[in-house]
Amino acid sequence: MPIEPGQIVKNLIPTEPVTVNQIQPLGTMVSIKFTGVNTNRANTKVISKEDFESLEMLSQEGTFNFKGDPTRFGLFAEAERINSAYQFDPLFAVNCSIVDPLPHQVEAVYKFLLPLPKIRFLLADDTGAGKTIMTGLLIKELMMRGLAERILIVTPGGLTKAMAGR
Repeated sequence: MPIEPGQIVKNLIPTEPVTVNQIQPLGTMVSIKFTGVNTNRANTKVISKEDFESLEMLSQEGTFNFKGDPTRFGLFAEAERINSAYQFDPLFAVNCSIVDPLPHQVEAVYKFLLPLPKIRFLLADDTGAGKTIMTGLLIKELMMRGLAERILIVTPGGLTKAMAGR
């Protein structure tokens, strides 16, 4: 099917698909006036007839092209869902981890630590209060939100030696 004005084609310019506005034959060449679909910039390009015939039409005006790979689309949609899940789930790290935190641990992370404008603090509590679980939840939230550049974890020397042997 020949390309006509009003159709969207790709491979005319490398950056985006374009809407064809006007086609003018010039001997062995073809002049095409087009507008970028994304940038809305109008331009003109002269190409050979072979290149013109090799342009791929994406859709006709008012119709959709469903030639995409459904498996890849499903993977993309799932990746986007996971990437933005923290925006819709206030306890995202809790819901996607295998630990069951206690209420005081969830309260410490989500009511006191995450709302801080700059997260710089010292997490210190009694033995067995769940500092490791709170730290894990906080780090997971910061990583999923893209807020953590550097994380420094300081532990007592005796505890570090005991963990290194395991």
